[in-house]
Amino acid sequence: MNKNQKFLIGSIGALLTGIAIGLLVAPKNGKETRKLIKNKATDLGGNAKDTYEKSLEELSHLADKLKEGFMKNVSSAKEKANGAAESVSEKARGVVNNNA
Repeated sequence: MNKNQKFLIGSIGALLTGIAIGLLVAPKNGKETRKLIKNKATDLGGNAKDTYEKSLEELSHLADKLKEGFMKNVSSAKEKANGAAESVSEKARGVVNNNA
């Protein structure tokens, strides 16, 4: 977990604590306060779900890019290896032909 993620989690925790304290000391009756808490919790849950889904999409996109880059590197390594193998093969033929 990097610094930004830790900061975000800490900020969300502080925000929730502040909201809870504010609601508990607010000059409203219990029924109104419970309804307000329920609405805030529902909103927060919806926001968390949206953020989670967006993060999954971004991670999927990043994974696709990483896979594409990896496949390019593998292809490049194969080409270099084939080139080196052909070079060695040609040199070996040359040595064999010179000794024959």
